[in-house]
Amino acid sequence: MTGARKTPYLALVVPGTIGFLLAAITENGALLINIAVFGATVSYVLVMVSHILLRIREPKLERPYRTPGGVVTTGVALTLALTAVIATFFVDEKAAGITALIFVVALAYFCFYSRHRLVASAPEEEFAAIQQAESELS
Repeated sequence: MTGARKTPYLALVVPGTIGFLLAAITENGALLINIAVFGATVSYVLVMVSHILLRIREPKLERPYRTPGGVVTTGVALTLALTAVIATFFVDEKAAGITALIFVVALAYFCFYSRHRLVASAPEEEFAAIQQAESELS
């Protein structure tokens, strides 16, 4: 859902409100920032691993953008991101622990509930099926 300027306003307002409320309630902005940094570095690691796996498993897949340097530059980014994740434990163990707990809860939610309720086909797959059916009619 976007506004007149194609701004995803809910994606901005909801996390901002949650962050503001957490900062007001906990009165510890530094902890919240460290939690956010740890979460971001973990997501960077996951993105880099996903990119490498995709390049290995689907090397011929058509892509609108190809990473300069391919798996090599992604490997460097992965190493840097892993270093940042490890460094977070030295900077703020509490923030790292809280974030790790949030990731474990989210993973458990996915494994035990959400993964059994996934939509069977993505919009891209549906569009491709429609195009295929239309081409067969022509």
